[in-house]
Amino acid sequence: MLVVKVLISVAVLLAAVEIAKRSPFWGALVIALPLTSMLAMVWLYWDTRDIARVNAFARDIFFLVPPSLLFFLPFVFEPRSHWPFWLNFTVGVVMAAGGMLGMRFMLK
Repeated sequence: MLVVKVLISVAVLLAAVEIAKRSPFWGALVIALPLTSMLAMVWLYWDTRDIARVNAFARDIFFLVPPSLLFFLPFVFEPRSHWPFWLNFTVGVVMAAGGMLGMRFMLK
């Protein structure tokens, strides 16, 4: 079953990348859909049959989405900053991680 999960999950991500090569907007739309969250929830329920665990997982995703959006800010401002890709990426990861840690602290 693990192989099937991996193949389906990888297929979704690769499809988004291929779509983005042709149209960044449509690729972004595929990724903006909570497909990975939906897949993870299905796999979690499939494996555990524990709706309380799935509900807790969904709640945590809900609260972690806003700080995860911080990752994209350096890319949004790149036309002004002219930072190279890897600097944008690194700053975005640090910002998102900081936001997520902050959210975790606030929720406790």
